[in-house]
Amino acid sequence: MKSILCGLFFVLLSISSACGQIVKPEVFEFGKTLTEIKTQVTPLSDSISVRLIEEIQLPTAQKSQSQLDIYGFVFEGKKRNVELIFADDQLDIVWILTEAEEEKEFITAFTKQFGNPTHKLESITFFVNDGAAVRNQPHEVLFISERLKGPYKQWLDSQH
Repeated sequence: MKSILCGLFFVLLSISSACGQIVKPEVFEFGKTLTEIKTQVTPLSDSISVRLIEEIQLPTAQKSQSQLDIYGFVFEGKKRNVELIFADDQLDIVWILTEAEEEKEFITAFTKQFGNPTHKLESITFFVNDGAAVRNQPHEVLFISERLKGPYKQWLDSQH
């Protein structure tokens, strides 16, 4: 049964890639706690580390902001480093580090999925209504939680 499920998982992944869809890995479920995600992602990565971010920057964090750094997590067919940001112990941001030559590919895929970007700045192309972006310095794909869409949209609108 386990091999059937694994096979189905890989079929679903290939269908997703074949259709040009770029999706946030399900293991990074917004709202889950650091402990929950750390437990789930440990067997899927080479190593992980946790750090407390002393200066709270997210508008969703009132008490604490922490980061789970994941090394060697497979996303879009390659092992990658991932940074998960937690506000008051709830996952709010997923940064997946990519390579420079992949930037246009990710922007094209998101444009096919979501339509034109809502915001284009020098360093980032944002699809804020869909909670996704592509950053070029450093090269990353970003996913944000539903509760961050409003504050991000407000900040992005102020940049024009």
